[in-house]
Amino acid sequence: MTLRHLLPLTVLGVSLFGCPPKEDDTAPDGDTDTDTDTDTDTDTDADTDVDMAQSWSFDDSTDLPDGFSVADGTWEVDADEGACSAPNVLRQTGSGTYPRALYEGATWQDATLSVRCSPESGLQDQACGLLFRAVDEDNYLLTRANALEDNVRLYTVIDGSRVEFASADVPVTAGEWHSLSVQFVGSDITVSWDDATVLTESDDTFLAPGFVGVWTKADSVTAFDDLAVTPD
Repeated sequence: MTLRHLLPLTVLGVSLFGCPPKEDDTAPDGDTDTDTDTDTDTDTDADTDVDMAQSWSFDDSTDLPDGFSVADGTWEVDADEGACSAPNVLRQTGSGTYPRALYEGATWQDATLSVRCSPESGLQDQACGLLFRAVDEDNYLLTRANALEDNVRLYTVIDGSRVEFASADVPVTAGEWHSLSVQFVGSDITVSWDDATVLTESDDTFLAPGFVGVWTKADSVTAFDDLAVTPD
């Protein structure tokens, strides 16, 4: 049974200006496994089904990296001098119900998924989200931050419909870079915002390995950089 309650904020860090620090800036594409592919932006092997570390800096091409598919919205790799890892970002500039881009080249069951994001504008919404354990584009777990609401939330999405099961009030500043990460191990889910743990929950809706991706809502114009997933 899905656990549904409002979880109070337990840890809150100071709001960060500019790009959040990386754990290791020596690997520009974020892939710490030097014995395998060191540049996942140009990895053409998009049919692996084995949990492995993957990362995308979006810097090697202005094309969407291999293995990604767009479910809604307008997703482009753009040059941006303010990128956390220059020169490019992945940016959603269109409008839709839930604009999202999934990486379908591998699945992960237990992992940590992280991204740097900047909610730039939007009249209806200003969202930065990560989806994980996705069965397909309409069935997945989701964590998202919203600059219009100043909160971070967790949802299940079933047949395209969201059901919230946890929320925390935190500062989410539009036009600034933030870090969002989610660790999912079994039914346990831990969400961090700007390197502070903000949600610790349990949900057993989706426990099998699934795809990962990035997510926004409505007319959110949001930039993403340094997307990474590491098995746990």
